[in-house]
Amino acid sequence: MLESLKGCVQNHYVLNSHLVLLMLLSSVVVAGGVSERMGRGISKPFAEIAGVPMLYYSLMALERSPSVSQVIVVTRAEGRDRLCGCAYADRFTKLKKTVLGGPLRQDSVLNGLMAVDPNADAILIHDAARPMLHDEWVEIAIDALTDCAGVIFAMPLTDTLKRADKDGLIKETVNREGLFTVQTPQVFKTEWIMKAHEHRKAERLVATDDASLVESIGGKVKMLPGYRSNIKVTYPEDLMILERLMSGRAREWFGSE
Repeated sequence: MLESLKGCVQNHYVLNSHLVLLMLLSSVVVAGGVSERMGRGISKPFAEIAGVPMLYYSLMALERSPSVSQVIVVTRAEGRDRLCGCAYADRFTKLKKTVLGGPLRQDSVLNGLMAVDPNADAILIHDAARPMLHDEWVEIAIDALTDCAGVIFAMPLTDTLKRADKDGLIKETVNREGLFTVQTPQVFKTEWIMKAHEHRKAERLVATDDASLVESIGGKVKMLPGYRSNIKVTYPEDLMILERLMSGRAREWFGSE
C-alpha cells in the first residue's frame, strides 16, 4: 500500500510505520543585492566564501531539505547568467526558475512569489546574504507552522540601545526587554503571504521583513529561537568570519579546498 501511494504525493517520509504527508513547500531565495557597504559595487550573493559563491550555500541547504520541492532565485540579470553557467548547476536539482528582482527587496520577493508552484501549501523566503542556512532549520520551521500563518527565527537583543538626534547626541537609552533581531528563513502558509504582499502593494507599504506584512493583515506569526551562527553578510569583515566557519561545509558540499 505504501508503494502505491508514493506517486500520489509530492513529498513524504515514513515515521513509526505510518505515512506522514508533508506540505508542498516552495522556496524563494532573494539574491539581487549589490551592497555599497561591501565596497566596489560587489554583487553580494556571488561574493566567495571558501572559494564558493555565497548564494550556493543556501541553494545546497535547500537541496538537502526533504521538505523543499522547488527553489526560485530572485537575482539581477548577470546573476541569472552566472547561475546558468555555474560549475555546480547539476547539483541544484530543485532550482526551477530564476527571476529578476525589483527596485526594493519587497518587490523582489513579490516577483519570486509570482513564480512559485501554484499548488504550494507553504513558501519559504530566505536572504542569500545569510549563507549559514541549514536544512534542519527548514524542517523545524515546517513542524511549527501547523497552528499559525508563519514562522520566523529571531535572537534577543543583547546590546545596549541608544536613541540619538541628527547631531549624534543621545536622547535616551531604549529598554531592550522584549526586543529581538529577526532572521531568515521565514516560512508562511501560501494564502497568508500572498495576501500580505497584495495588501502591501495596494497600500504602497514599505517593509524589509515579510513577517511584518503578514502581521499587518492579522496573521499570527510564531517566533522560534534563532541561531548565532546565522550571520548576515553586510560588511567585508563578515566574509572573513564566515571563511573560517564555512571551510568544512565548502569541502563537504562542493569539494572546495
